Amino acid sequence: MKTIRFLSAIILFILAVSCAPLDEFYSHEFSSGFYKLKDPGTNPEKVFVSLYEDSIVVYPVSGEGKSLKPEISKSRGIDISSINPGSYLYNNSFIRTSLDIDLSTVLLKYRPATPNVSSQLSTNVNGILYAGFRKDYFRMKTRVSPLSSVQTSVRHTGFDFGLFAGIGVTPVNPTVTMLRSIQEYDGIVFQKGFSIFATYENMSVGVAVGFDNLIGKDRNIWIYNQKPWIGLVLGIANF
Repeated sequence: MKTIRFLSAIILFILAVSCAPLDEFYSHEFSSGFYKLKDPGTNPEKVFVSLYEDSIVVYPVSGEGKSLKPEISKSRGIDISSINPGSYLYNNSFIRTSLDIDLSTVLLKYRPATPNVSSQLSTNVNGILYAGFRKDYFRMKTRVSPLSSVQTSVRHTGFDFGLFAGIGVTPVNPTVTMLRSIQEYDGIVFQKGFSIFATYENMSVGVAVGFDNLIGKDRNIWIYNQKPWIGLVLGIANF
């Protein structure tokens, strides 16, 4: 019953996210759209960004919510590669808050020890569908070499948190069934829980706390049924 309730909550959460306006979904890349522009020492301001290859144009915006509109007459543009100390956007950050749906995998699962079985670390094949809330930071990072040459690039960091659900594989044997089953096989589990991700450039990794339910005839004698585990998760694809 708890599994059904949790699965229903995950489905409702994903459906709620999926029903959001399409312009609230973003890839993890720096792209044209609405952001908050943060200049060190000042409060963030809402802006609209247009990217053209190596150049960036920033528009202040007016209105609120869905009525936000770029003020075209007040735009400011610059080549990213020419952002120098003291110039426009130097060390500035563009901040984006969005909804996120990802396909991920749990690389490692740590299961705490039970009275009769030592703690376990598993690396079985699995996949999870993750839905949550995300915040991305795109900072204009300028480096000055010892020869006084200047190079500016966009550094991407971010984090997000949310719920996940998916299917995985786990060993089933006499040890994990308290000798109540003599069979040894790879069982299928329904896994669910919550996770927190951190992103740097194109790499997205996180920590998850989850619960598994074995699918099949041995589900009631499996010692890890509905017991918490801690895992290392890796983002695979963004929708």
